[in-house]
Order: sequence, then structure tokens, then C-alpha cells
Amino acid sequence: MPVISVEGESLNRLLGKNYAVEDLAEALEQMGCDVDDVLEVDRFRCPKCGSAVEASLGAEVTNRCNWCEYEQEGSFEKIGRSTVIRLDLLAARPDLFDVGGIARALKGYLGEVEGLPEYNVTASGVSVTVDPAVDGDTCRRPYIRCAVVEMDNVDDTTLVSLMKLQEALHWGVGRDRKLASIGVYDLDTINGPITYTTIDPDKDAFEPLGKAGERMTGREILEKHPKGIGYAKLLADHKRYPVLKDADGQVLSMPPIINSESTKVKVGTKRLFVDVTGISKSAVVKSLDTFVSSMVELGGRAQTVVIKQADGTELTTPDLAPREVEIDLEAARRWLGLPLNEQSLVQALRRMRLDANQISETEMFRVRYPALRTDFKHMVDVFEDLAIGYGYQNIQPQYAAQATTGLPRPEDEHSELVRSIMTGLGSSEIMSLPMTTEELHYEKFRLPIPKHYPRIANPKLKAMTVVRSHLMTGLMEHLRENRRAPLPLRFFELDNVTVLDENAETGAYEQRRLAIVEMGKEASYASIRSVIDAILFELGLEGTFAASDHPSYIPGRVAELTTTSEVHGILGELHPETIVNFGLDHPVALAELTLMKVES
Repeated sequence: MPVISVEGESLNRLLGKNYAVEDLAEALEQMGCDVDDVLEVDRFRCPKCGSAVEASLGAEVTNRCNWCEYEQEGSFEKIGRSTVIRLDLLAARPDLFDVGGIARALKGYLGEVEGLPEYNVTASGVSVTVDPAVDGDTCRRPYIRCAVVEMDNVDDTTLVSLMKLQEALHWGVGRDRKLASIGVYDLDTINGPITYTTIDPDKDAFEPLGKAGERMTGREILEKHPKGIGYAKLLADHKRYPVLKDADGQVLSMPPIINSESTKVKVGTKRLFVDVTGISKSAVVKSLDTFVSSMVELGGRAQTVVIKQADGTELTTPDLAPREVEIDLEAARRWLGLPLNEQSLVQALRRMRLDANQISETEMFRVRYPALRTDFKHMVDVFEDLAIGYGYQNIQPQYAAQATTGLPRPEDEHSELVRSIMTGLGSSEIMSLPMTTEELHYEKFRLPIPKHYPRIANPKLKAMTVVRSHLMTGLMEHLRENRRAPLPLRFFELDNVTVLDENAETGAYEQRRLAIVEMGKEASYASIRSVIDAILFELGLEGTFAASDHPSYIPGRVAELTTTSEVHGILGELHPETIVNFGLDHPVALAELTLMKVES
């Protein structure tokens, strides 16, 4: 899981107080953040763009800027040392991916500012026209949302925060840029209106970020530029590549790969143009709302952009208006076990930067939450914030009303005995996947495919289309993978299989089975029968063996086992065709016993 570093000094500056970094880390832990460590780092300045680069204490050489891609032989200039809080990113909370978002949450939790944050969004006058080609046969990245953020001045600290948030959102929301990617530009270098269109990857060229003075085509970027090489797979099946251009034909970026050198943000930039493109509308909207709201926390002023969509309609983004969800006070008491009343509920939610109003005289409340809280899907999600706002440290632990003692399930207790017997007989246990294919499960065993069998609907993998109804497939595949190992080979598997039953509540139930296999020149009906006899003896059972007929086995060398208990099964020598079907070339003896039905 990615880790971010949040500078304690930056947090205190945004909070307007001087908290000890350790106290801030403790508050973040209580809020549900995964604090990894509090430590000191050295800071270096990139000589090209002026941004600060962090490195562990004692790092001898820090010579590469993560923002502008600049790299030099010697180390950058050291500009100081700072104390940072290292946090594991929570994918469900992108609003806590950077110092701005964390400061916003801490303001409420620490009682500095409570209630819903308000975002005053004005019009920028900037527009983006979407070319239908971005959603066609040659290119498929149809969604775009944009914003403008005015800053008093982008300093090195803000630039680092911006960069960290961009990459964190690429991971947490954009799925490593596949679903959504963010571009940030110096708006003063752009002559509007802007067009979102496509280019020929072999003809159109521009200067990618970090390659000043070197024009490269789209394909050259994918083949030679570090970012292009790393993300080339995202455009591998595109005949044309998506780009943003201004009115002068200047390329702003080639999403989701790289920005242009000419429009890069640097220390001193005052107006930011932000775009988010992608293949998931939800991920694109989430990324933009989160990014812009965090920039506002860092002192920015959000402005809208008009998107002239390919279908002729117009859309104004971002929309940072609060959303609403209704919750039930009684349900909150029941879920959390807390003595909540109307006042304590409202107070706890305001501490979490939410607003709540009671609906008439009922116990229902209308909760307003900021657009950036994309984790709210159900009122239970609000209950989690309610518990945090109440304070986990304020919840008094209680002993359970009655104590219970856990016992092993009967099938598990019995399985442990069988497992120890098999180990004592010299077999090694395997564990295979419970899903396979019709070919492996039926056809290679010379079995007809049943009319009804436990098949996966809309399987995501061709190798997993069937839920197993016997354990033989896993054993035979394991033999195939170990066919070059010294013989004899002896394996067993003890696990559940699925059996269809129209009388069962769900139309199926599970059986606990034991499958045993031997491969080698001595493998025969006699050898596998001796193993079964030993198992029956250890279990205190008497078995009856009767000749049987099974397509997977050699006729005359297969038997059916019945006992006075529910244990029954089949054993024998596998048919040569079955053996060859699995790529084996030695005799194989196999048995499968049904031990018991697994009770739900």
C-alpha cells in the first residue's frame, strides 16, 4: 500500500496552531488513519523547477525531481530538515491523501472549525471542447472534467503537496491511471479555448515534461520516455492517442501518460488549469472534486470550466455542492451501542465536518456532506464517522453478557484425524483451487459433461468456469506439475466439493471428501486398496468393496466402497487415456472418499 509523508510544520500552518507532531499523529490514529511512523527527513531543492524533494536522513545523493523529471549527476542543494508523519493511504478515503485534506479533517476533530466546509466556486471563463474522436474506434478515453484554481503563489511546499496528491489519486482512485489520470498546468501558458482531441502517434510531436528542447511523437514517448515506458500499456490498443491542445495548437498533455514541458507548473505559478480524463466517469469526477477541494484548503480559489461535450451538451465542472443522506438515530444507537441523543449526534457529526438537521419530530436526520466524501454509500458509512466524532476513546468497554466457548466443527475435527492418518501413511497434502474448467473436470477424465452442474455465470477467467464436484482434478494437475520428480509420488487432498440437490435450500450443498493418488511403477488397485484399508482401520470402520464401472478407470480394476457409516467412495487404477490426457506417462492409482455432508 502506498505511503505518503505529511510535514508537521505544514499541518500546523494550515491549522493555525502549533501542535506537537506526535499529538497530530495520535489524532490521526483516532480518526482511523493508518499512521506508519513519525520521522525526520532531509529536504533538497530541484534546480530546474524549484520544488522540494524529500529524502531519508543521511541520503548521500538526491539528484532526481519527481515533479519535472529533471535529473543531474551531483546531488541537489540541501535546504533543510523537517519532521513528517508517514501514513498508509486508505483507498476508501481519497480526501485524506494530502496535507490539505488531512488539515481539513483535523480542524474539525480538534475543534478548530466544525461543520460542513463551504466552497465558493466562481466562473473562470475557460472552456474545453471535446472531440468525438476520443470515444471512437481508434481511441477510447471519453470522460473529461476540468477546473481552474487560482493561487496567491505556488511555493515549493505547495508544489510538493500538489504532486503527492496527484500521484496518490492516480493510485487510490485512478487504478494507476487506468480509470482516471490528472493533469495540472500553468494556465498563463495556455491560450484558450482548449480542445480534447486525438493525434497520430507517429506524426504529431511535442516536448514532453522533463525533455526541454526535444520534440517526441506519441509513440516515441511510449518507447523512450520513463513515464511513457511505465504506462505504455494504457494506450497499447489505441490507433490514435488522446491529447489536450490550446487554440494555438500547443499540446498540453497526452493523457494518461505525460504533460508537456511548455505548460508545466513551477514555483511562482498563480493560475492552475486542472483536467481529469479517464474511462470511468465516477473515478474522473471523484478525482477532480478531491483534488480541487484540497487545493482550496491550501489557499486556492476554485473556478469552473465549461465542458462542451461531443454530443453537443454543455457541462460546468467542478460541482462541489454538498450531497445529502438520511440516517436514523435509533439505528445509530443500535449499530454503535452508544447512548446518543439528538444533540450528541449533531455535535459528533459536526466534528467530522458534516452537518445534520432533524427531520420534523422524527428520529430521522438529514446529513449534508461535502462532495469530496466519496466513501459515503450508505447510512452505515455515516455511522462510522459518528463513532469517530464521538471518540473511540470515550466508548467504555463492557464485558459480554454471556461467555461462550468455541468448539471445532464436527467435519473439521474429523478431518484433522484423517489428515494425521494420511500423513502417517506417507502422503503429502495439497490444496487446489475450488474452481476449474469443464475440460479438466470432465472431459480429461473421460466423463460426459452433465446437463446440470455448478457452473460460474459470467466467469472472469477462462480457467475458472466450474465449481468442482470432485477432488480428482487438483490431484492430477499436481501430478502433472511434479511429473519429473522422483517416483513414487503420493498426494492427498482433504476439502469440500459442491453437490447439486434440488431439495437443498440453496439448490446445492457441500461434502467433505478425501482424494488420494499414487503414481509410479508400483501404483495399482492393490496399492491404493491397502491405503484405504489402513484408513478404515484407523477410523474403526468396516468396508465392503464391490466391482464397479467408471469411465476414468480401467475396467476390472475399479471398485466401489461402502461402509456402515456415511463414508463411501471409489478406488482403482486410472485408464491409460485418462493418464495421457493429463500429460503423464506412469501408472496412476486414485481413490476418492466422501466423508460427510458439511452442515451449513
